[in-house]
Amino acid sequence: MNRKANGRLFLMVAALYFSQGIPLGVAMEALPTLLCRDGADLHALAWLPLVGLPWVLKFLWAPAVDNRWHPAMGRRRSWIVPMQAMVLACLSGVALLGISTAHAAWVVALMAVASLASATQDIATDGLAAERFEGQALARANAAQVGGTMMGFFFGGPGCLIMTGYIGQTGAAAALAAAVAFSLFLAATWRETDAAMAPARPRATLSGFIRRPGAWALAAAAFLSAMTAVAGYGLSRLFLVDAGWQVEDVGRIGMAGGVITVLLGCGGGAWLIGRLGARVALALGLAASAVAALGWMAQALDWAPRQVGLAYASQALGSFGAGAASVALMTLAMRFARRGVQAGTDMTAVQSARDLGEILTSSLMTGLAAYAGYAGGFAAGLAVAVVTLAFTAKALA
Repeated sequence: MNRKANGRLFLMVAALYFSQGIPLGVAMEALPTLLCRDGADLHALAWLPLVGLPWVLKFLWAPAVDNRWHPAMGRRRSWIVPMQAMVLACLSGVALLGISTAHAAWVVALMAVASLASATQDIATDGLAAERFEGQALARANAAQVGGTMMGFFFGGPGCLIMTGYIGQTGAAAALAAAVAFSLFLAATWRETDAAMAPARPRATLSGFIRRPGAWALAAAAFLSAMTAVAGYGLSRLFLVDAGWQVEDVGRIGMAGGVITVLLGCGGGAWLIGRLGARVALALGLAASAVAALGWMAQALDWAPRQVGLAYASQALGSFGAGAASVALMTLAMRFARRGVQAGTDMTAVQSARDLGEILTSSLMTGLAAYAGYAGGFAAGLAVAVVTLAFTAKALA
């Protein structure tokens, strides 16, 4: 593949990873904040993170994505193009309906469909990246996977909130749809080569992952580290709204957190891994998340003044911790997968465990805050961080 074609392929893959993070950002950050502003009950909002359930369960239909395609479209395009079109249709529907308590059921349903399409697309995009890139190009593709999906998440969450303050909810949803339309255009105008049509490898099995020594410990570490990252991070948005912050201001602090997650968390985490090793980098990320939860709890209990500076400091620590821990854990997972014979299935199993931790914790923390207050939710986040630090230090040693 020549440099120009390789560059266009990388741009397409990066755009796909970016766009597939948008529906989760809308469902897990923008919708709860906007509906909370309109007076929705916390008990109802606690169910919104379940929109991300397809990301937890995608390992169930991954073999179908690998083994079934239309020859005229290509092995990966057969899934990427229709899934992207489905996401675009869902976001366009949200733009037409608007985000309000009156249309909440329809909007949540559209985001659930978009999440299912994005999760399915992720299987095909991961397969495409693994097949087409090697060496340093594969490393860049992996960076695009982590950073691009996170950036898409923050664009769909805090970015949507910021745009809502300036151009309204309809304009914000249209801007999200335009980003998806761009990646759809790139995928629709790209053509796969005959090399991509080679028969699939022998079918991998989930039982093969389960039987491998160390698999359960790695999956549990992924689950717990995701719980640590989300416990204080997601709940802080609702805390700030109830503290009187404007949604655009909540969006700004969230976007700042996104930049820190991608640049300092992911980039700094990769640097720490090279210097100190993945396990040390994981511990540092988890410790930063624990301190962030403590900072939010101090504000909720009025132990510390509710100042903008302290909110941003807590956000920064939590964002760095989430990014660094994620990169370190996925590095450990990649090493584990490469030592086996079914790297794709092994990675998907670990990713699903991580996604389950994120979604379950987002829902539980919001419900806990409804009963025990924000201080109780942040205290639970601090406890989870301590437990995760102890577990990973022993189980991954």
